[in-house]
Amino acid sequence: MKRVAVIVLLGIALCGSAAFAQTPPASKDPIQIEREKLRAGEAELQNDRAQLRKDEQALEAARKSGDPAKIKAAEDKLRASRNKVQGDNRQLEADRQKLQKDVAQRDSTKLKSDRAELKSDEAQRRKDEQALRDARKSGDPAKIKAAEDKLRADRKEVAGDKKQIQADRERMHRDQQRAHDSQHDSGKGSDDHRGKGKSDWAHSEKKGRGQDRDR
Repeated sequence: MKRVAVIVLLGIALCGSAAFAQTPPASKDPIQIEREKLRAGEAELQNDRAQLRKDEQALEAARKSGDPAKIKAAEDKLRASRNKVQGDNRQLEADRQKLQKDVAQRDSTKLKSDRAELKSDEAQRRKDEQALRDARKSGDPAKIKAAEDKLRADRKEVAGDKKQIQADRERMHRDQQRAHDSQHDSGKGSDDHRGKGKSDWAHSEKKGRGQDRDR
């Protein structure tokens, strides 16, 4: 008898474990996933920019040493770093544009859905206002009470819909402002770095050719 009880308990435990294991994990918000990807890309860009600055310094040191092999290796390393930073910038720009498009689409869809719900609730409220007028004409206290309660609930729904639409508009405005600020900041940072990097690179190339002629 004890053996049977143990077997039954083990079976229940195994079934419970299997059911728990089969429970699908909560899915992440796609917008949140895109934002996390963008933050990771920005962090990678910062690291690659730091490496680029180190490689610029390494090239300057190689130039001073006058060793052709070191200069060539430093130039190749710097060229690879510059290409990596440019690739990071292109990928970040693509990720930002996709995020902005998806956020705008989400906000627009949510606002449209909430407006449709408001329209439906307002139509129901008008019907229930008429129902209350009819109930008052009938003089039936029970019907009047029920119609008043229904209309009160309708008005509460409509008020909630309007608050939600206002919240949707505010979020849309915040998201648009965030997209504008992000685009402005990213454009300024990448333009400044590209301008500085290109100038330094041209200077290094020109300086290198002069040293080669001297030797």
